[in-house]
Amino acid sequence: MFKPSILKTIAYIALVCCALGILFTIFEATVYHSWRSYLNIISWALLLYSSFLATRLSTYDLYEEDMKKLGLYIYGILVLFVLFLILNLSLGILPAIFLAIGLHNQKTGFDSWMKESKEKEETDKQII
Repeated sequence: MFKPSILKTIAYIALVCCALGILFTIFEATVYHSWRSYLNIISWALLLYSSFLATRLSTYDLYEEDMKKLGLYIYGILVLFVLFLILNLSLGILPAIFLAIGLHNQKTGFDSWMKESKEKEETDKQII
């Protein structure tokens, strides 16, 4: 369930689902012209960004704890998509912001850790 290969596949599925979600809300916004439709477009754009970050993070070599956290974020994106399709329930921008910030922080933290470890490795090579 939280294996890297499975999470990578599910992250790409979430990316496609979010792209479909944003297309559905754009269609809805062109038909109804309500402010709620435009807010839904913003929330789906954030979820699309979140799923993009999840696909990037799924390619990294993460610890088991980080892999579980990533898996929960990805499954959360899919649950929001299913709720949108089945119940036509747009849960709003708050869950989208929560997922986007969480995944963004996880990716920037991991990127900075990778950069620091690479710099440390290079200085160790120069010393030797």
